Amino acid sequence: MTLRPTFRAMAFGLSLVSVVPAALQAAQEKPAPPRPKARVYTNEDLDRVHPFAAETGGSSAPAVEAEDTTKARSAERERKSKSEEHWRAEAARVREKVRALEERAAELRSKIAERSNESEVFGRRRSSGAKTSVAPLQASLAAVERRIRLTQEDLEDRARRDGALPGWLR
Repeated sequence: MTLRPTFRAMAFGLSLVSVVPAALQAAQEKPAPPRPKARVYTNEDLDRVHPFAAETGGSSAPAVEAEDTTKARSAERERKSKSEEHWRAEAARVREKVRALEERAAELRSKIAERSNESEVFGRRRSSGAKTSVAPLQASLAAVERRIRLTQEDLEDRARRDGALPGWLR
């Protein structure tokens, strides 16, 4: 192995050290080219191009009036959407359904707690059947909680799609 590559790298590095400061100094000495002034448009310029305004579509009339389309859309939305009373009644119905499901969930929780806290009686250990009977209750509880969540989300989604205000569901 020769030392030639090492010396070449060192020589190249030394040449960069001598060239880079000179290039930086030259760049700093050059003044930036002057920017052209921004064009200022006046009323005379507008008067000069006014005859050509029709070529760009400036004087064209819309095919449909904007007021007519908004009125038609709002009328269609009113026909399509249900009233505040409907959504308040629907929210009350869903609250009753959720309340019944929450009562069922509370019963399942108490049964799970009751079965998991069974203690030894007269020195006997718990039977293996008590431990296995908790799993179906936990699965039922998870299903009830999922049904509660889905019921609430369904109401909110239907109301959102129909344009009901969030306050109507409270």
